[in-house]
Amino acid sequence: MQPLKIAILSTSRIVEEFLQHLAEMPEISVQALCCRPQSGAKARAWAQRYGVPAVYTDEDACYAAGGFDAVYIGTANHLHYAAAKRALQAGYSVILEKPFTGTAAEARELFALADEKGVMLLEAITVYYLPQYAFLQQEMAKIGPVRGAMASFCARSRRYDDFLNGIWNTTFDPACQGGALNDMNVYNLHLLCGLLGAPQNAEYRASRAANGIDTAGLALLDYGEFTAAALGAKDSEGVNGAVLQGPGGYLVVEGGTNALPTVYSVLGGVRGGGARTDAPQGARFRMAYEFAEFARILQQRDKAAEAAARARTLAVMDLLDELQGRKG
Repeated sequence: MQPLKIAILSTSRIVEEFLQHLAEMPEISVQALCCRPQSGAKARAWAQRYGVPAVYTDEDACYAAGGFDAVYIGTANHLHYAAAKRALQAGYSVILEKPFTGTAAEARELFALADEKGVMLLEAITVYYLPQYAFLQQEMAKIGPVRGAMASFCARSRRYDDFLNGIWNTTFDPACQGGALNDMNVYNLHLLCGLLGAPQNAEYRASRAANGIDTAGLALLDYGEFTAAALGAKDSEGVNGAVLQGPGGYLVVEGGTNALPTVYSVLGGVRGGGARTDAPQGARFRMAYEFAEFARILQQRDKAAEAAARARTLAVMDLLDELQGRKG
């Protein structure tokens, strides 16, 4: 199978991280970078460093020139919907960074547009494509009915001091869809919803700054017989990971829920003990797994895999609507 040819929209930090590991992703060939005019010099430097043939500072010109099959969009959160819509209307499949859109309604509109244009739309969310996630799925049945679950992903943002000093940035601007829920806790929600399904009800208890942005927050997910808790923060560090437990044992994630660096199960213990089984360590950069699968889905036109990915995205988007008071 030939590499999937893509264009990348944005010169954001996540795009830079992607390009730094591009050599580890033979399934992907980057044909163009597209950005705002003020970021053109950065894009040209990246293009030279990473062997990208073309740089554009106008999306329409980029899409008209072509030479690629899909567009990876890594812009600021509030720009996702408009950028994805523009690329879809131009006839390209789209890989859209998390959080997918501002609302579930926007997400459904974009999926309908993709269907109309005969292209595909996928969310770039690392969790589901990691081998450690497959291990968690495999071990879930062994712990019996889940009786409790917790996930935490907290990291003090490099931009938090700027925010405290009155320097504007998108990360801590409600109008730009920043904040802890969209940037950090969304990984916890994908992990928990992927393993447990959608909750019956949910609420969000946030720590908010004067401008209303959630610098940290706890999402409580009601599953009827138990409640799962998801903690995210951009104003403080914490112990990151997850635990899911039942009568037969428990599953543990140590480290960020965006990468699942260490995962294991402990089964059969009573008041301690039990047999520990470690998940296989990921051999590749965390984004390599999702992009390898995106390349396969797009090139093979795997509609079943696309539908499954769409369902996962919409489940979390509906949950985000509820947590942010946009539902009902």
